[in-house]
Amino acid sequence: MQLDSTSGVVVYGASLLAAGVASGFAGGLFGIGGGLLRVPIFLYLFPLFGMSPGIAMHLAAGTSLALAIPTGLGSARAQQRAGNLDAGFLRSWIPALVVGVAVGLGFAHFVSSGMLEGVFAAVVVVAGLQMLLAPPDFRLRPAPPTGVGRAALALAIGTVSSMVGITGGVLTTPSLTALGLPIHRCVAISAAGGVAIALVGAAGSIVSGLGAPGRGAFALGYVDVLAVAIMTPAVLVSAPLGVRVANRLSQKHLQRAFGLLMLVVAADLIRGLLVGS
Repeated sequence: MQLDSTSGVVVYGASLLAAGVASGFAGGLFGIGGGLLRVPIFLYLFPLFGMSPGIAMHLAAGTSLALAIPTGLGSARAQQRAGNLDAGFLRSWIPALVVGVAVGLGFAHFVSSGMLEGVFAAVVVVAGLQMLLAPPDFRLRPAPPTGVGRAALALAIGTVSSMVGITGGVLTTPSLTALGLPIHRCVAISAAGGVAIALVGAAGSIVSGLGAPGRGAFALGYVDVLAVAIMTPAVLVSAPLGVRVANRLSQKHLQRAFGLLMLVVAADLIRGLLVGS
């Protein structure tokens, strides 16, 4: 359906609203999500409404990162009020993370949408297996690396995150937990780092997508402004509802359900890539 008529815009807007409610609720329910839930939705919706499949992943990633800004700021402020933010760690973490975002945007500009979808599918598989299989007390070492080692980890997370439209929580939290950092500090660092990834990544997506064909009537670069405007309030309203439901359910069962959901999403992405190749 093309977005060149009033009915097309109404249907597209309603689809975005439903996607915002669903992704916000699921993100709150499972305690993770963000881009992992939004990007597959966008990959389905954008081509369906006339946007070029050749840039679908670029547009999905940029729009997902823009949507992560308001939610990420709220999470980071909450972590700061709770006293979980480690300013010293962030000073050695954020600069390399931002450099990684720039590197990822550079890669994304020169590779195909299909290749980016493949990277995203790999990230989703890792996330799903981690949620299903990793024991909560798994540790690789008693304390995270410092210096070059820490910068290299932040660089890698920033690179992958900006390429596929996630804010890095699914990479940051399990990585730092496995490296010996307490879980509450990991979540706080992930929230603050996610804001940096979202801000730089969304800005870079806008710039790199200016003038690209097939983006749709409401795109600013590789960010669909209408999607951001409609989905942001929907996510902010529905996410707390998901959290309330999650608090009444077994976290172990929720974690396994989310892991299975991620593997199903990854299988569908891989199927689409194989069929399209």
